[in-house]
Amino acid sequence: MRRPAREAAATVATALLFVATPSVSPVSVAQASDSPGGVAAPTASATAQPAGAGQVGGTGASAGASTDAAGAGGAVAPSTKGTGGSEYGVVAPRPRVVHKPAVRKPVVHKPARTPRHAHAAPKPKVAPTKPKPAPTKPKPAPVAAGAPSPAQTVGEGAVFPVIGPHSFGDAANRFDAGRAGHLHQGQDVLASEGLEVRAPLTGTIITTAYQAGGAGWYVAEHTGDGLDFLFAHCQASSLAVSTGEAVSTGQALCRVGQTGDATGPHLHFEVWVGGWQAPGGYPIDPLPYLEAWDQAAVG
Repeated sequence: MRRPAREAAATVATALLFVATPSVSPVSVAQASDSPGGVAAPTASATAQPAGAGQVGGTGASAGASTDAAGAGGAVAPSTKGTGGSEYGVVAPRPRVVHKPAVRKPVVHKPARTPRHAHAAPKPKVAPTKPKPAPTKPKPAPVAAGAPSPAQTVGEGAVFPVIGPHSFGDAANRFDAGRAGHLHQGQDVLASEGLEVRAPLTGTIITTAYQAGGAGWYVAEHTGDGLDFLFAHCQASSLAVSTGEAVSTGQALCRVGQTGDATGPHLHFEVWVGGWQAPGGYPIDPLPYLEAWDQAAVG
């Protein structure tokens, strides 16, 4: 009865031995090999630790191995709460470097340099205006020797030759204006065609005729004070007098027309001294006489 009991106890002890023998961690072997004292054999506490001891204590085989290694003079593993270096050959990650964006300084643009003395634009020069001369009345043309003055004819009762609105035109209608091959020997009185033409003074009709390339239908009168008058460009079939007939002041002679060499209705009026177309006779400017008669009629 005792032998079987011993065999049973030995079997139980053998079973417990296999269960209680822990597996050797590679870390413990590595630590033991790095120890300056050579290879340290695991202690009994390391081999005899139950399998559940590492799970309950929280350190496991690693804590026991490190404790035994420290006691035996071997290398001590660094703590997991170390200085941030590598633990058991694992390299800790380097801290991430955050690059801050470069801050550019604002560029201040200085204003352009202004001149110290600003030159004002020169004012435009204004030419002084000359005062306009006061209008002056035209001087009367000199009276030919032996001829009555315009004022003398007005005293004799002279009248304007055209009855109705009229004008004296421009420089082309004046006495001595240029013409083709000759000078203008009279003064044009611009008026509507058909207006009556009358004798300025009493006298005698010396001729009535027609000139196609010049005066057209015309009348010539010799007055009692020695002047001769010519009335040209009369309207066709409007002659009211004949050669040799005596006429009085204001008597009808013809009507305004544009016969002969004329570009419009008007009376061509001439004043001669010494006889019309006579040897030694010559024409003078009739405008002073016409203006004097015109003003006398208005006044």
